[in-house]
Amino acid sequence: MKRDLTALRRRRGEHGQVLILAVVALILVIIAVLLLFDVQTVIRGKVKAQNGVDAAALTAAEWQKHSLNLIGELNLVRATGTLISDPFFAKGILDNPNSNAAEFFADLPQPLTPEEYTKFPEKAEFYNGDGSLNVEKLMEEVLRVEKEKRYLDALDDLVSQLQTRISFAGPLIGFGAAQQAAKNNGISYDPDSSDFYIKYLNLVGNGGVYERLAPVFVKDYAWRMPYISMLDSILDYSAQRNDFTGETENRAYGIAVGTKFKFVGMPHLTTNPPGDLANYLGEKHIYDMIHARDWCGLDRLLRLDFNGNWWGDFECEFEDDFPGQSEILPLHIDFSDSAGTYGDADNAGALDRYAKGGRKLFDDIFNREIPYEYSVSDDVETSEEHAGNTHTYHTYTNITISVNPALFEETYNDEDADRRYDLLPHLSWAVFDEEWGSYGDDKQEWEQYLRGHFKPGMDYRSGALAYFEVEQDTVTVSGSMGRPRRGYRAPDVGQVFSSAQTNGEAQRVSNALYRLNNMNSVNRIETNAEAKPIGRIKTEDGQYFRPFEAGRMILPVFTETALVPIALEPVEGMSMSDIDWLYYLTEFVPLLSGSPSIEEAWSRAMERYPGHLGYFSKYVSALAVLSNPEFRQAGLDWLDATAVWTKDEHGDRHPLYTNREYYCSGRSGGNGGGGGWQGTNFSNGGPSSLH
Repeated sequence: MKRDLTALRRRRGEHGQVLILAVVALILVIIAVLLLFDVQTVIRGKVKAQNGVDAAALTAAEWQKHSLNLIGELNLVRATGTLISDPFFAKGILDNPNSNAAEFFADLPQPLTPEEYTKFPEKAEFYNGDGSLNVEKLMEEVLRVEKEKRYLDALDDLVSQLQTRISFAGPLIGFGAAQQAAKNNGISYDPDSSDFYIKYLNLVGNGGVYERLAPVFVKDYAWRMPYISMLDSILDYSAQRNDFTGETENRAYGIAVGTKFKFVGMPHLTTNPPGDLANYLGEKHIYDMIHARDWCGLDRLLRLDFNGNWWGDFECEFEDDFPGQSEILPLHIDFSDSAGTYGDADNAGALDRYAKGGRKLFDDIFNREIPYEYSVSDDVETSEEHAGNTHTYHTYTNITISVNPALFEETYNDEDADRRYDLLPHLSWAVFDEEWGSYGDDKQEWEQYLRGHFKPGMDYRSGALAYFEVEQDTVTVSGSMGRPRRGYRAPDVGQVFSSAQTNGEAQRVSNALYRLNNMNSVNRIETNAEAKPIGRIKTEDGQYFRPFEAGRMILPVFTETALVPIALEPVEGMSMSDIDWLYYLTEFVPLLSGSPSIEEAWSRAMERYPGHLGYFSKYVSALAVLSNPEFRQAGLDWLDATAVWTKDEHGDRHPLYTNREYYCSGRSGGNGGGGGWQGTNFSNGGPSSLH
């Protein structure tokens, strides 16, 4: 009987053990399901983001291709003589409001044919019946020739203006089309990129930096208002009320993906005289090194003199090299007045296949001889000042021509067969700028990583690059257990289960989930892509040239677009994700220059830019940390500390390498850093302890 009671108690003590195992198993299953679901969500998000940014890059590159080909076609209008015989161009100059062309060219045939253009009479036609020189007829003919030259100048200017308009409009159309392509692939609008574009639009349109540093006219094209209008349409921004601040702010819902570009308003710091410490303020990576306590990267900076107002006096200046074309997705073209541009393209055979269908090349119409030499005064110039910029208009009514009748026999060229003047020097050409070129040694280095050689038509460095980047938030089931209230972040699933007393397997799974959920790559998906137009020049004899190898003249040779590795052709400029850096340099840093302390500059920023303090805080916190002598000393102590010891023949230990020598020189195969530092955090309320 006693044994039966003991067995019964033992069995009662085992009640519920299966339930515990079942609960543990259920927890494991739930966590595993959530983990797999979130991994799948992240993968899908990355694929969608990559597809979207790839589509944007290829779409923009297509428009760059079309723009370059159209600019090349206009070059052919010059090269094949169409410019001097097409009535479309002849009528165009008569409508130019910036000159008195209609009055000046009224007595010229409209249009002039190649047979009529600058045809000069034979020598005998200038003599009267008594053998005397008809000076009046000579002056009339010379004046007519000079008018025809100026007529061609006006036509050439018109074509250059058309090419310039394309260089502004084409890339912006591509930029807008790229946004739509990204949206069609599931990419939503990016508020950071939108803020950046609104800032850029304000820089172009507010009449400040661009009126001082950019010309009002580019090839007689008043570019700013059309440029602003197109960009404004692409942004599609409207005023929205901020629920937290209560202020009204603009949001651009048209922007889904951003790009990098250099613009006239791009800030950089200058000091007079140059100072190392102030120069470091303009290096974005320095702030990241401070937050990361990257002592190796900060080695030289930590050893500078930080006494007093260590940042000194400096100014925030702006990029002043305006390209004369769209700064967004620029084509990187230029203009050349050299006749050698045409000569090089012709000698290379690049123009031969275009001289078809009755069209002739310019050298086939005009030889390089001059039938009669005369001197002429320069254009009469009229200057007009607008917003600090001076624009010069040319007039043609007051031309002074000088001839010497006594030297007519000597200056008349009997060897000129076509009796026409050489007009080639009067033509300009749209050409590739220095950004277009060969890969050089980089090509060989890259081909060792490729399965084969570069595809024909891609083995060159392109100036027209369509680079795009996207940042998207990731929504995961295991993220927040509920919507976080302001100032409170609810625990995620990983945090909940990591504190639970479960067995080892459950703990490891929950820890993995916690790490996954707290990785930056999960919270924020970041990806990018780059594409470019590609093409080759094919000659009649079957040879191939890269686009810029024919006197750098732009020709309509681009046939397709392709994605390219970003590392192969990196794009310079400020990223759309750098909106915080842009605001910091243009708004906070100027306040710092005139302040005795960082705290004083922060107080002034709170009064002047209350809505932008969040953009400043990361960088201002880094400055405050760097200003602390204990922080700098901690870095120096770590750098000078012994990292590797050695023993002599007596067994005594001696220092072999310091941390600087071991970690910073690459001997360790890694990078050095410190830890445990408590710095200063600047929030909306000012400096506070950062734990």
